[in-house]
Amino acid sequence: MDAVLNYWNFCAALEAKGFRRIADIEDILPKLGAKGRTAMIGYVFDEEWGNAHPELVSRFIAITRAAKEILSSSDAEWERIQSLTGASDVAKLRAFRDHYRKGIPRRPIADEEADARVLYRVLATIGGRELVGPAEELDPGTFYHALPGE
Repeated sequence: MDAVLNYWNFCAALEAKGFRRIADIEDILPKLGAKGRTAMIGYVFDEEWGNAHPELVSRFIAITRAAKEILSSSDAEWERIQSLTGASDVAKLRAFRDHYRKGIPRRPIADEEADARVLYRVLATIGGRELVGPAEELDPGTFYHALPGE
């Protein structure tokens, strides 16, 4: 295989083994219209359930933010959780840590949502109904705004 497009953790594992990156998704997305580093993963919950339990959703968001802050600043914490990461050696753990830190979303939700809408339109245009189904635009309820204006 000459090249592959992988999710970040697989890239980190391959780079720790000496493979090199020829293109980064972060270099490609602006060419498709994204204005910033775009989050590639999120959390999903039923809207009705979320509306009925806003305190649980807010607590979950706060806890995940706190965990990301710890992992973004503490090398010792990465060493502590090494067995949970599947990293079999220090090089792989460093690669996981560095890639994870690079991918932590730092932009306002509104900016993430705007870029997601642009990228969705690209997918809808290129792949049509086979790729995205009948929706030509990203559903307005896709992004959860925990705080007004967020």
